[in-house]
Amino acid sequence: MQQQPILVLFLALAGAATIVFIYVFVSSKKAAQTDQGMSNPLKKRFWFLLILFVILGIFTSVTIPKSPYYLFAGETPTKVVHVSARQFAFILSEKAIDPKNPSGENIELPANELVEFRVTSLDVNHGFAIYDDSNRLITQVQAMPGYVNRLQYKFKKPGKYDILCLEYCGMAHQVMKSTFIVK
Repeated sequence: MQQQPILVLFLALAGAATIVFIYVFVSSKKAAQTDQGMSNPLKKRFWFLLILFVILGIFTSVTIPKSPYYLFAGETPTKVVHVSARQFAFILSEKAIDPKNPSGENIELPANELVEFRVTSLDVNHGFAIYDDSNRLITQVQAMPGYVNRLQYKFKKPGKYDILCLEYCGMAHQVMKSTFIVK
């Protein structure tokens, strides 16, 4: 589970930020009539903002390198799959797809090797989402007309994977489905 350490870090940082917010709130309550007011409020604000930016800096430096954009940055994909979405189907091919005469093929992908999906749309916006055999969302990207999104992923487990549309694209949106096999 790659997400578990990130979740724990996020919860720890959220807890620390909550404690800082509570401290600032409690220490900056309106002073009583007999008091002279809060001593040095600018200094407390400075420390609050400094702590907040340090926490955000730590969070950013830990999570950004683990994002999907940097996960496979140094690797070259072993296979490229061209994907064109249209109402209400996905067309998958190992060759570039001709928009005037789109035709697809059955796709088999290797396990534990980097695969790049080049995803576009022939008509309206679609969501290109890959699900494993237990219907768990693995990865997704938008399919947009006139633009090619590149999605890289390594499939660890062999089996059948489903592709579903995550963007409502019309009356038959719910039947927009395709599959591929990982061996």
